[in-house]
Amino acid sequence: MNPFLIILFLFSINKIYAQKRALKKEIQVSVGKSFHGTGDMNGLYFNVLYEEYFKKRFSWSCGIGSTIHDGSFPVYFNDPNNQPIDGSVRYTTAGVQAIGNMGYSFLKSEENTLQIRTGTLIRYQSSSYYDDVTVLYPAGSGLPIPVVIFQNKTPQRTLVLGGSIQLLYNYTLKHNISLGLLAGIQTDTRGDTISQLCAAIGKKF
Repeated sequence: MNPFLIILFLFSINKIYAQKRALKKEIQVSVGKSFHGTGDMNGLYFNVLYEEYFKKRFSWSCGIGSTIHDGSFPVYFNDPNNQPIDGSVRYTTAGVQAIGNMGYSFLKSEENTLQIRTGTLIRYQSSSYYDDVTVLYPAGSGLPIPVVIFQNKTPQRTLVLGGSIQLLYNYTLKHNISLGLLAGIQTDTRGDTISQLCAAIGKKF
């Protein structure tokens, strides 16, 4: 057999093996439903994350993301012409956050990954959600329309530290594209608890 062909074959095998071993990094985008415990608000969670394995099953990652949640306090009444009016109080809570994680993969193969992540985060949040609300209806106030009285005891804008835990399953397709499902929960020093259930897509390299 030609020695040159043998060397070329061994070089090719080594290159393929090296490429497989080199897939220790990933850029991942996750988006999905979220629930904010303060105000019982449903909303949206979005995050972009960079991950790198430093051992076979251990990785570190960092990301930046955002959440937006909203809700309403129902107030309905009729105008002088007896037409129904929706005077509900609507509120929104939105935030941006940066997070750093350590991850451990219970299952890690070329196609399948089952991972748990724990991390710390810093979060900036702005909220129009009130602390207390009282509604005086015409029968009690003597006025023709309801009167809404708010009490705000906490700041509108906050900057807090927090922690999170996430469980992720990834399946890797051709061209090193991964699809996955992510479930997580986070809390912070303000006492806000936010949960997520997301779809994830990533690119390994």
